[in-house]
Amino acid sequence: MYRYITYRTVGRYRPRDGSMDVFLDDDLRQFRDAIARWVDERLAPRAAAIDQADVFPQELFRELGALGFFGVLYPETYGGSGMSRRYLAYTILCEELSRGHMGFASIVCMHASTATHTIATWGSEALRQRYLVPAIRGELIGAFSITEPNAGSDAAAIRTRATRCDGGWRLNGSKMFASNATIANFVSVAATIDPQLGSKGIKLFLVDVETKGFGVSRKLEKFNIHGADTAELVLSDVFVPDECLLEGDQGGFQNAYRALTVDRIFTAALAIGNGRAAYDAALAYAKERVQFGQPIGKFQAVQFKLVDMLAKLEQARLTTYRAAMLADQGRSITSEAALAKLVASENCNKVCQDAFSIFGGYALMREFPAQRFLRDSFFPMVGGGTCDIMRLIVSRQIGL
Repeated sequence: MYRYITYRTVGRYRPRDGSMDVFLDDDLRQFRDAIARWVDERLAPRAAAIDQADVFPQELFRELGALGFFGVLYPETYGGSGMSRRYLAYTILCEELSRGHMGFASIVCMHASTATHTIATWGSEALRQRYLVPAIRGELIGAFSITEPNAGSDAAAIRTRATRCDGGWRLNGSKMFASNATIANFVSVAATIDPQLGSKGIKLFLVDVETKGFGVSRKLEKFNIHGADTAELVLSDVFVPDECLLEGDQGGFQNAYRALTVDRIFTAALAIGNGRAAYDAALAYAKERVQFGQPIGKFQAVQFKLVDMLAKLEQARLTTYRAAMLADQGRSITSEAALAKLVASENCNKVCQDAFSIFGGYALMREFPAQRFLRDSFFPMVGGGTCDIMRLIVSRQIGL
């Protein structure tokens, strides 16, 4: 049933951290063990090289797709896993991948959730066969683009225009901070039919990157999540046929909002994985680094710091796993997803700051991972909405 289980022929693997086992059934434990093994054997050893080169590791991406990990959220009909607790499984996937390298994990998170989820949920059967099926196999790469130079968290303010024409639509405008855009084969693009209509005028379109008028104006240089391309897009009279309108019953804005809501859980998982890696590295270093005749882990100040780091990680994981489990139950998760992202991103940023402190002067050296963990920890605090936007979402949900 699950192609990824075939990867476990090397032998049984159990991650050191089993604190979340209480939430997992046998299928999820096997799934976690399989992706954890792949991360330890294939991704983590290459993390420093990926960070240094800042180039998309295409061979690892295709390998992970061939193993079946991109199908976690989708039914077996389209080559997916058909898992009953798919959101929790995908949360585990994002966490484990980010433990190896957050930049690579963010590529997968965008591709195998938001970018393909829009097609699986609101696309026609023809679109699913053309784009979703090969994307699940890792043969195509997807992207999702809603942000514009003057429209970030205020998504209703987007100005990319969709104009009706014979047989479809013409898109004109620009997009900013489009993850995966330089390597994508298709992009889900949000555009408005009339800016005066606000959110009610927004529709979601599937655009093939080979379409005339679609282009990447520039790749954006970032100080973190290296290997994950981010770009500015330009759409100049791009024709999109009617079949590529991802409408559904809710309308484009609601579709985009729903996709971004569940994506916050996965962004929280990215923060947790990176935080776990920072904690593990700091703990190992504290046991090995000797000062004043003993390992620095014997000093109370370092001990307390490491315990506080572990407490922050546990709080983040409990909050995030709860949101994922509620999503699997079909419950509303507007507040829960925002809280998960808020708690996980802020807690794990602090974990990475403390890990940086424990490494001392060596944290400044590229040959040590502490600097990468800290740099990458800022991405979940901004990606998918800043921490203060998460606070705003929750405040509205509690009636303020």
